[in-house]
Amino acid sequence: MRRNILKEQLRKEKRRRNIIFLLLSILVFSFLFYSFFFGEMGYIKYRQLKNNEQKLVKEINEIYSENKALRGEIELLKKDPAYLEKYAREKFGLVKPGEMVFQFKDEER
Repeated sequence: MRRNILKEQLRKEKRRRNIIFLLLSILVFSFLFYSFFFGEMGYIKYRQLKNNEQKLVKEINEIYSENKALRGEIELLKKDPAYLEKYAREKFGLVKPGEMVFQFKDEER
């Protein structure tokens, strides 16, 4: 009889340990899952940073292209008198002495 009681107690204790182990495992897994996706350095934050990086790289490339075009224009202004004259006429409306400028206004309908 005493053996049956001891066996029953061992079985209950083993079951209790298994339940505690299962609950702790679920808790640890839940924490790791949450940390992986929603934590400070989680996957969602990683994706946001990666998208931000792509936008910044695109912006850097656009600025680089714009700078390259401006450098080319500066070189033309320094070395090509015809381009300098064209630029001054278009940008500032300058004319040579004795020239007449005709300006036409577009009529909007």
